[in-house]
Amino acid sequence: MKNIAVIGGGTMGAGIAQLAAVHGSTVHLVDVNRDVLDRSVLEIKKRVDRLVEKGKLKAEDRDTTLARIHAHESISELSDVDLAIEAVVENIAVKHKVFTELEESVSESAILATNTSSLSVGAIAESVRVRSRVIGMHFFNPAPLMPLVEIIAGNESDDRAIDAAFNIAQSWGKTPVRAQDTPGFIVNRVARGFYLEALRLLGEGVAGIDEIDSVMRNAAGFRMGPFQLMDLVGLDVNLAVSTSVWTQMDKHVRFTPHEIQKNLVAEGHLGRKTGQGFYLYDRESPIPAYQPERKSFELSPLTNDAMLAFCSRLGDGDIGSTEQYIVSRILAAIINEAGSAFSAGVASSDDIDLAMIKGTNYPKGPLAWADEIGHRTVRGLLKALNEAVGDNRYAPAPVFAEAS
Repeated sequence: MKNIAVIGGGTMGAGIAQLAAVHGSTVHLVDVNRDVLDRSVLEIKKRVDRLVEKGKLKAEDRDTTLARIHAHESISELSDVDLAIEAVVENIAVKHKVFTELEESVSESAILATNTSSLSVGAIAESVRVRSRVIGMHFFNPAPLMPLVEIIAGNESDDRAIDAAFNIAQSWGKTPVRAQDTPGFIVNRVARGFYLEALRLLGEGVAGIDEIDSVMRNAAGFRMGPFQLMDLVGLDVNLAVSTSVWTQMDKHVRFTPHEIQKNLVAEGHLGRKTGQGFYLYDRESPIPAYQPERKSFELSPLTNDAMLAFCSRLGDGDIGSTEQYIVSRILAAIINEAGSAFSAGVASSDDIDLAMIKGTNYPKGPLAWADEIGHRTVRGLLKALNEAVGDNRYAPAPVFAEAS
C-alpha cells in the first residue's frame, strides 16, 4: 500500500502520517482546520529532524520522507488511496461524517480504517454502503514509537481487509494483533482492572496513592503505578475510556467509573498536563495530591488463605499483608478481565498477552501470568474476593471457572 490517507491532524493523526511516510508511503494528511494542519506538518518535521540528529535517519531520507506528506483541507481532494485511516475525535457523529465523505471520494477498493480506541467499529461502519471494507486500526500514542496496533474486525469486515491492514502494520515496523469488535478491544478492556481496582483500594482507605503505585512497581514489576499512569495519560482521557467501556458493557459493576476520578476531572485536575491529578507536579518530586481516609480492614480466613496462596505462587510471599492484598486484588482483576476477553472470543490468548506487553508495558501477559500462578489458585482468589463483595464483580471468567 503506497498511498495512504490520514484524516485528522491532531497528535495521533500526525504520528500515523509520520510513521507511514518514514516507511515509504505517500501520505495525504487531511484536516479541515488549516492552522492544525500546518502545525501538524511542522511537528512531523521537528520529529523527523530529531531522528536525523540521533542518527536514526539519514538526512537525505528525511527530505524524501517529508516530500511524501501532502496536506489537504478536504476529504474531497482525495482519490487514489489504498488505505484511509480516520483519527478524529471520539464522537460517532463526527466519524460517521468522515466515513460518508471518504466513501464518496476514494476508490471502491480502498480500505477504510478507524483509529477509535473504544467505539464500535461496526457502529462506525453503519455510515457507509460497503461495510465490508471498514476495519479498526487502533494505534497507541505516540504512534511512531509505540509498537502495538490492534487490528479490529467489525461484524461485516472482509478478512482480506483485515489481512491487508495486518500486513501494512508489520511493514511499518509495528506489532499487530487481531481482535474482535467488542468494547475496549483488548488493551482498553483488560487495563480497566489495573486502574479501577487501584481506585477502589484507594477509596476503601486500604492504602495511599504513592503506596499503591510503589507496590505495583516494586512487587509486581510494572514500570509505572496505576495513578502515575493515569496522570500521564490524562484523567479525563482515562475516565472517558472507562465510561465508554462501562456503558457498552451494559454498565457491569466491574467497569463502573470511580467517584474519586470523576470528582478530580470535574475540578479540572487532569494529571501532568494541568500540573495536578493524583499527584502535584509543582516541585521536583511529585507528591500525592489526594489523601484517602485510611481504614483498617480484616480479611476473612478464606480470602486471607487465597491471597497467601496467590502471592506465594507469584513470588511475593515475603511482603507485608497490606502489600499482598494490593498486589493480589489488582492482578486478579487484570487476569480475570483477560480471561473474560479470551472466553468471549475477543482475541487469542497469545494476542491478548502480546497486546498488554506491547501496548501497556505490562511485565508479563496476564494469561501467561495466570498459567504460572495456576488456574486453580487464580480461581480460589477470585471466588473468595467475590464472596466478600457480594456484587459479582470478581466472578471467575469461564476459562478459570472450570480450573482443575
